[in-house]
Amino acid sequence: MAVTRPVGRAPAWSWTAGTAIAGILLVLLQVPTTTGTYGLALGAGIPLGLLQGLALPLALRRPLLATAVQFVAAAATALVVDPVDGHAWPLTVPGVLLLVAHVGLLAVSRGWRPAALVWGASLGGVACLMAVQVGEWGSETAGDITVAVYAASSLLVLVAGSVWQQRSRLAGELSAAQRDVAVEQARRALVEERTRIARELHDVVAHTMSVVHMQATTARFRLPDLSSGAAAELQQIAGSAKAAMAEMRQLLGVLRDDGANAPVTPTPTLADLPELVAGTARGGTAARLTVDPALAVREVPEIVQAAAYRVIQEALSNVVRHAPGAPATVDVRLAPDGRAIELSISNPPSASPGPGLDVRDTTRARHGLIGIRERAALLGGWSSAGPVPGGGWQVGAHLPLAAEVPVATDLPDHGVAAGPGAAP
Repeated sequence: MAVTRPVGRAPAWSWTAGTAIAGILLVLLQVPTTTGTYGLALGAGIPLGLLQGLALPLALRRPLLATAVQFVAAAATALVVDPVDGHAWPLTVPGVLLLVAHVGLLAVSRGWRPAALVWGASLGGVACLMAVQVGEWGSETAGDITVAVYAASSLLVLVAGSVWQQRSRLAGELSAAQRDVAVEQARRALVEERTRIARELHDVVAHTMSVVHMQATTARFRLPDLSSGAAAELQQIAGSAKAAMAEMRQLLGVLRDDGANAPVTPTPTLADLPELVAGTARGGTAARLTVDPALAVREVPEIVQAAAYRVIQEALSNVVRHAPGAPATVDVRLAPDGRAIELSISNPPSASPGPGLDVRDTTRARHGLIGIRERAALLGGWSSAGPVPGGGWQVGAHLPLAAEVPVATDLPDHGVAAGPGAAP
């Protein structure tokens, strides 16, 4: 059974330490009282006092055992000490404090029901002890006053502890409910944002891709003088547009789903890289792929494979757009320490700059490279991009196999910047 404690106010270790200190202090009062005032032998007074003090911290973890220890020690003490005129009996003053503290701890940690049972049992036990002792010593004792003081003080502590426990429980439930509401609000905000993005993609991008597909497909019928080479290229454009629309439909389905029933779609892996490079070559950009054989025997997480595929895809798109005619070289290898994948996508200078390159439009030019950087950073890696000696451009990425997601504000920046021949 777990310990119930005031949520957010006192952790379990502080309660244990506090009750242990209280138990020690009360033992330091109980032992001198029983051995000095009541004449109990040290050999009996010290063990009995220690048992009563030990029962306090034990009540937080093992309430039944602690209550049994407390009752046995208190009863044994009451039976072996003789009443002394002017002093509490059958319980000593420290003994009363020990029992009151025990009832209060049970009320705080277990609730009012267990504490009330212990309170009633303790009153019954004290009454029985007093009856036995009165029969032996007579009625001229302070037993009635002691029992009344214990009953009133322990009842007050029981009520106060129970109220505290109830308030703490309600505060914990309220805090949990507030967290649930915050999570639900965040989820709804995310769903609304995903729906908005899906709507924008459908209204703008999907429509544009449909127009591209239609124009490329019907060009050979609308343009009778179209050469066979141009017709083949337009057919490739139509195929690429169709594939892009299919991927767009999958993306829209994921974005419009609330997350609970999101469709499971295949994610790209390293095995899909040859087809990606071949598709780039079919589009008119020669590309060569080299994959480290060591990767074939290594277990690469799916998220790392997908990130590697997307990085290479974006880098090849940069070459096609901004370095037309320049061949691309893709190198995928295992890092020397065997703990990461290293990517390198490079191309020599292009004979003519791509029509989409506009060094003045720095915001647009950096989007693709920023995406590469963020993909790498989210895996705990890094990326780089820039010109190489002798001309040309190179994009590199280091993707750890054991991905660690850093805090967003700590995303590394390794100088990713747009430049001639590969601006995204």
